Amino acid sequence: MNKIFSFCLLLFAVVSCQTAENQPVIIELQGETLQMYEKGKKIFGEKCSSCHNENMITNSTGSALGGITQRRTKEWLRSYVRSPLAMLSNKDPQALEVQKNAVAVMQGFSNLTDEEIDQILLYIETNYQNNKIRLRPVER
Repeated sequence: MNKIFSFCLLLFAVVSCQTAENQPVIIELQGETLQMYEKGKKIFGEKCSSCHNENMITNSTGSALGGITQRRTKEWLRSYVRSPLAMLSNKDPQALEVQKNAVAVMQGFSNLTDEEIDQILLYIETNYQNNKIRLRPVER
């Protein structure tokens, strides 16, 4: 799954580009990455969208998730998605920080595989970057 995180680094480099007409570039996915994105979108819709906004920018019941892969490690994210309550019980400093602004403790998804969580993260970051670009004013 290092491909996902390598892709995320490339994603952040690409999103800063603009076209000759000074229009923002929207991330387009292809091949295996597109398949991973689609799987992540499906899982996010089933497990996450009832609490987290799909634009990844604004809060809902759950916090805005955009940029989460830059604020937390992959291993931490996997652990938190699977069992946030256990991390809070163990006084994990990052979990406690997340909980400060939360309405409730996130439900854990212990049945998700590393690959599924990585697919969700790819979906989150791609949506976040695309929505940031769409919402950014174009300089004239």
